[in-house]
Amino acid sequence: MTRRARDVLLDILRDEGITHVFGNPGSTEMPLMDALVDAPDITYVLGLQEATAVAMADGWALASGRAGFVNLHAMGGLGNAMGVLVASKASETPLVVTAGQQDIRHLMTEPWLSGDLVALASPVSKSAKEVRRGEDVGQALRRAFAIARTPPSGPVFLSLPMDILDQEVSGPTPPGSAPPRVGPSPDAARLAEKLATLDPDRVLVVLGDDLAASVSEGLVAFAEAGGFPVWGTQLTSRAAFPSAHPCWAGVLKPDFAVMRRHFEHAEAIVLVGGRAFVAYPYREAQPVPEGVAVLHVADNPEAFGREHAADMALLGDIGATLAAAAERLGAIVDRKAVAARLAARAASKRAAQEALRAEILSEDGPPLSPDAAVLAALDALPTDTLIANDSAATFGKVQDLLITRPGRYFFSRGGVLGCNMPAAVGASLAGAGLVASFVGDGGAMYSPQALWSAAHYRAKVVFFVFNNRRYGVLQNVAKSLGYSNALAGRFVGMEIVGPAVDFMALAASMGVPSARADDRGAIAAAVADALRREGPSLIEIAIR
Repeated sequence: MTRRARDVLLDILRDEGITHVFGNPGSTEMPLMDALVDAPDITYVLGLQEATAVAMADGWALASGRAGFVNLHAMGGLGNAMGVLVASKASETPLVVTAGQQDIRHLMTEPWLSGDLVALASPVSKSAKEVRRGEDVGQALRRAFAIARTPPSGPVFLSLPMDILDQEVSGPTPPGSAPPRVGPSPDAARLAEKLATLDPDRVLVVLGDDLAASVSEGLVAFAEAGGFPVWGTQLTSRAAFPSAHPCWAGVLKPDFAVMRRHFEHAEAIVLVGGRAFVAYPYREAQPVPEGVAVLHVADNPEAFGREHAADMALLGDIGATLAAAAERLGAIVDRKAVAARLAARAASKRAAQEALRAEILSEDGPPLSPDAAVLAALDALPTDTLIANDSAATFGKVQDLLITRPGRYFFSRGGVLGCNMPAAVGASLAGAGLVASFVGDGGAMYSPQALWSAAHYRAKVVFFVFNNRRYGVLQNVAKSLGYSNALAGRFVGMEIVGPAVDFMALAASMGVPSARADDRGAIAAAVADALRREGPSLIEIAIR
């Protein structure tokens, strides 16, 4: 019995849990489009630009916990998607990215739409291959999904010449491999015993930006077992620790000098995951002071020594390792003293947050300060809202009030604008419930096509556009580093005026209802209206 390679492709997509294929089709993708005609259980999600399609798949993957699947059009389509693939690789998002290639039978003649897709994709992929036979489609796809989700996860690319999906193949669909069972590090108890000898007030837990929500249970148990403060990074791609927990200390600004001040009285840092020490701009400083021990827990060998030498390196399932260490720690520490530390942290945190709220609410407006605008949006949203964020408006004082929950907060870590709005759409399509997209006016213009996809697929997303009519983060960098732009008060290429972007008109052109809200009451009313709608909404908020 024979069938076509495209039928094998669909079998594997179903088995890998793919319910949505994200893409922007062209002529080289017609075999896949034909196959999807008879696959009503797989939704093709159209992005009106390839970067939008990849970012939607990225959001779907992060929200669902599965590898996403993308199909792009030839060399040009892959080129359009490259910026977002940079971000997906930085965020370690598991994706299988495919692109149609010209018919392999005349590639030697360099036909129109052909090109070296593998060379183009290689810098932004864990692996990049071109499939040359229909018989290899199944094995290549299985391998791509496995590589994409193996830590450190990330995008994997396959070039699919347009003729191979229509080739006849024989034999069964290649099965997927059973996932490996990775247990805790054998040194988990040794970690606990080491920490029990230290002053608990001089032990810090620092989280990398690559931690999945699945590590949260073990991480919380570990922090509670010792009463340790837990620090995250401002530019984290996802949340692994609930910000409402008493042990949550906040986020570290991307500045080595600032980090060093936080760490200068520490005896030990328990580094969890990778890429915790991320800086911009350059400083003549190292984040970890001399004499501070670094005890590193990670799930892949690449993490160790990448940022700082580890005095103890624990390789294993991160959640299981921390849970095992927590169990041992609980048996050898003074539990009453730990309970007292936790209560003190909770009381101190409540007082600090109340004072910070009062400070932000006392600020004059309109226009609202970025802190006040973000706080108003947070206060108006339901507590279980998933927040997709790439707005610098969240980087100020309000950062310490930002609600982040495992699996319910994502940030465009790669520094690539244009990811957030489509990622929010993808997260909504993954069944994430209400999604709030926090984006600046500059970032919103990198992938406004996401509004059309949101409207077309009825994604429950509220897009908040914090509009200061400029690239505010660039101006702040210029000011902090004393660049001539700031000294002269003339910011070249950093103003979005003459004309200003009309976001309400833009949203209307894409079929998305919108509102402009300039104070807390108007923001609350606009959010209430958005929550009553079935599909997306956009709320523009002027900020200073």
